[in-house]
Amino acid sequence: MAVQQYGNGTNSSQGANSVTHFYDKAGIKAANRVNIYSQWSKRKAMPKKMGKTFKISKFMHMYDRSLNDAAFSSKGYLSGRDLTAVQTLLAATDGTGASLTEGAGATNERTLQKVTVEASLARYGEMITYTDEVELFSEDTMQVRYREELGELANSRFEDLVQLDMLATTTKMYSGVATSMATIGTGVAANGTTDDAYKISYDLIRKAVRRLVRNRAKKNTSIVTGSTKIDTKTIAPAYYAIIDADVKSDLENLTRGTGYEREFVYVPFHKYGDAATAAQGEVGAMHEVRFIESEAALVNYGKGAAIPASYTGTLANDGTNFDVHSILFPTEGSFATIGLKGMGRIKFNAKSPSDVDLTNPYGNKGFFSYNMFYAGLILESEKLLRLDCAVSK
Repeated sequence: MAVQQYGNGTNSSQGANSVTHFYDKAGIKAANRVNIYSQWSKRKAMPKKMGKTFKISKFMHMYDRSLNDAAFSSKGYLSGRDLTAVQTLLAATDGTGASLTEGAGATNERTLQKVTVEASLARYGEMITYTDEVELFSEDTMQVRYREELGELANSRFEDLVQLDMLATTTKMYSGVATSMATIGTGVAANGTTDDAYKISYDLIRKAVRRLVRNRAKKNTSIVTGSTKIDTKTIAPAYYAIIDADVKSDLENLTRGTGYEREFVYVPFHKYGDAATAAQGEVGAMHEVRFIESEAALVNYGKGAAIPASYTGTLANDGTNFDVHSILFPTEGSFATIGLKGMGRIKFNAKSPSDVDLTNPYGNKGFFSYNMFYAGLILESEKLLRLDCAVSK
């Protein structure tokens, strides 16, 4: 026979005002409300009693460019190889190439490179306190409300942690002629006629895709075919990119071509032929990228270039410097979150005011809390791209 749990968890023969399992479920549901960033992370488990640092290794192919090679950022692992340089390398007999002379000894020796990445677990938690008067005089829904609010707060914290770790990738691109975040907006005309160079554009997204292909990043999705419905579009296999509302606003207005050949290049989500494989927050696609809108995207306000004197253009700014918005491309297998083995992502705790002890001698104070262990790990930085740009006001 099933035993019903009432009130603070003890059995009751006549029932009580609240079923704690019901309330806890509301908090757990709220804690998983939004997964814009964490939906792209692999889940790794750290065994207990093994310290707080998680390490994982990978071997680099000997025929690939090194990640530290000056040409890697523009040419990737193998793409963009110089024909003459490869011919020279293969023909070299001084130990730097692959050719062997007659009677060759121990030459052309190579080494295997192993790369180890690591992250340390950190603990996070927050709480709400309340008095017994909530139970005595407030509606029962307050119990649900407390847990929902705390669950949503925990969800927001987790998403922020994942986003911050993703933004720390060393693979970055910048719009216009910028070479860093601080140079976004450099050289724009005071009247704003050159502003578009620093906003998101069709060509900028094509460059980002080319960078990811060269870095051997896997596309997240397969083809979405069109349907017999009028005006539906076929969406190619694509990478996902996370954007904010301001970037999306510029994205929706993008065109290519001139005159009668001019066309809008952004395909809104409702025009997909098949929406069965949509990601959480997906809003549209362009070229080989499908876009996900995030309300919680972090912005570097005023971290771009200084605004020209008497500037009357359209780029958003803080009055002194241009704002910088980041577009994240979290490709398959590039990022992971780490949890403690045997524990859920978030643990909720509750104590009723009726639990009397030395810290609660009058039986009038209770609390709700959450705590979680978190570590984020960029498994393959070259496959997690950050693209910084400016946006319209």
